[in-house]
Amino acid sequence: MSAAFEGFRAGARASTLPAQFFTEVLSQIEDADELRVTLYALYAITRPGRPMLAMRASEMAAEEPLARMFAQRGGASTVRRCLDAAGARGVLLVLPLEDGDALCFVHNDGGVRLRDRVIAGALDVPGGVRAAAIEVAARPTRPAAVYEQEIGMLTPAVASAIAEAEQQYPEEWIVDALREASTRNARSWRYAEAILERWKTEGRSDEGTGRDPGRSQANPYEHLIHRGYD
Repeated sequence: MSAAFEGFRAGARASTLPAQFFTEVLSQIEDADELRVTLYALYAITRPGRPMLAMRASEMAAEEPLARMFAQRGGASTVRRCLDAAGARGVLLVLPLEDGDALCFVHNDGGVRLRDRVIAGALDVPGGVRAAAIEVAARPTRPAAVYEQEIGMLTPAVASAIAEAEQQYPEEWIVDALREASTRNARSWRYAEAILERWKTEGRSDEGTGRDPGRSQANPYEHLIHRGYD
C-alpha cells in the first residue's frame, strides 16, 4: 500500500473545476479510468501558460501522472479511449487530426469557438497538422443555446429533455422558462420544466389568462430550490 497523502501544501497552485461537473456529470461516469482521465484533462487543458487552451491526446497521455497511472492499464490507447468517451459524453470536444491524433478542448463557449476556428483554418494545430475533414455538428436549437447561456453546460441528458419539451411547448415558452429560472437563481432544467408544466396547467398571466402580471406573488417554485433539483 502506498503511503498516505500528506495533505495539500499551503500556497500550492489550485485548479478550478466547473460546479456542473459535480452536480450533473459525475454521477453518470461509471468507468473509473474515464473519470481519472476526464479530471486530468480538465486540469491539463486549462493550465496557465499554454499557447492554446487545447491539448493533443498523445501529449496528455505522455504526461508523467497519466503515463504512470496507465503504465499497466493499456497506456496511451486507454487514455485515448477515455478521452473519446469524455467527448461522447459532452464534457470535452475531441477533434480528430490528420495524423491520427486528436486535439482536446473543454466543452464550454470558449472551447467551441476555439475548435471552430481550428476547423476553419484560422488557427494552427500544435504540431503543424490540420484537423481531419469532419462535419461540424449542427448548432443547438434556440432553447438549447439559451440553456447554455443562462443555465450552464448542455449535457446529453438535458439536450434530450429539451428536445422532448420542444415537441410539447412553443419555443418561446421554453426560452422564457429558462430565463425565468436564471432570474430566480434556480439554474436547472428541472426548475424550468416545472415552470412549463405550471404554464401548461394554469396558463400564462401575459397571455390573457386573467392573472395580473404586475401583482407580486410568492415564488411558486421555491420547493424545487430547497430540494436541489438539477
